[in-house]
Amino acid sequence: MAFVRHPAETHSESSDARPLAVLIPGLDGTGRFFEYQLEPLSRHYRTLPWTYPRRANFGFEELVRDLGEATEREPAGSVTVVGESFGGTVALQFALAYPTRVCRLGLINGFCYYDRRMRIALGCRLAALLRWRGMRGIKDFVCDRLLASEGIPAEGRRLYRDIVATVDPVAYRRRLQLVREVDLRACLPKIDVPTIFLVSGRDKVVPSVSSAELMAMRIRGGRIFNFPNAGHALLLTPGFCLADYL
Repeated sequence: MAFVRHPAETHSESSDARPLAVLIPGLDGTGRFFEYQLEPLSRHYRTLPWTYPRRANFGFEELVRDLGEATEREPAGSVTVVGESFGGTVALQFALAYPTRVCRLGLINGFCYYDRRMRIALGCRLAALLRWRGMRGIKDFVCDRLLASEGIPAEGRRLYRDIVATVDPVAYRRRLQLVREVDLRACLPKIDVPTIFLVSGRDKVVPSVSSAELMAMRIRGGRIFNFPNAGHALLLTPGFCLADYL
């Protein structure tokens, strides 16, 4: 499986002395939800938003291996890895697989185990319907109302709709299946890099606060930053700046 860079937003010139920040997306797989964060981050980092390949047959092993290949030329202990939602599970496994490469780990509304089993099973079934325009329209309407209630302005909601319109439903469904399979709770004490958890108090997708509390108890030196009025789309929330916490 090939690693896919986001060509318009990747800054990885070999002569650039800034360290690399890898930004791993959630279920959308596009890396575009980091768009509002790139300019502030670029003052300190070369940013690499990751785009998942549009394939149906893959697992965490392939995702982590691709990420390893993409960062193999980086100096030891220099890479900052940030994962959003589902991307947090990939970030955790990358830190476990390449412990000498990572200097800092960040999880945005992430989880190591998704305990809402009925919800994820239903999501896997409904994902197949997203190829129907009518179903996508209903989903977009519901999400737009939800985002508006969480303070996401019209510009951010338009970006959300634009991103969702490009998501491959087959690959999306496979990522949902991986959510059902993942359980990293026993592995967390092996992570030995500074780790921050950015969580939203009004997250209706992931129980991000309780998930972060569980992970912070098992990862030495983990720190939680709680945004009580934000929802799951923290990266689109006005005033939130990822660079302030890295």
